[in-house]
Amino acid sequence: MVRILKPLKRTRSTPIYGIGAASRLSGLPIYTLRWIESHGLVAPKRTHGKHRLYSEEDMDLLGAIRELMRQRVNLAGIRLILRMKRETAAGR
Repeated sequence: MVRILKPLKRTRSTPIYGIGAASRLSGLPIYTLRWIESHGLVAPKRTHGKHRLYSEEDMDLLGAIRELMRQRVNLAGIRLILRMKRETAAGR
C-alpha cells in the first residue's frame, strides 16, 4: 500500500538547506558556519541524526554576518549589530 503524504507548507523559517548547500549559497566555508553557530550567532535546526538544516531566515542572517565580517567587524560588534537589528524589527 502506498501512503500519500500531505505536502509540507514551506515558509521562510522552514529548514531546508544542509550545511554544504548553505556554505555554497552564503559564500562562507563550512568551518566558518560551524564557528558562527558555536558563537551563538545562528542556530540552525537539527535533524534526528544531528545534521544542520538552515532556513531562508538563517540564510539572510548568514548574509548579514558575512557582510559584517567582510567589513572587519569583530564578534562583539556583530552580536551588537544583530541584536539592534532584531530589536528594530520587533518594533522596540
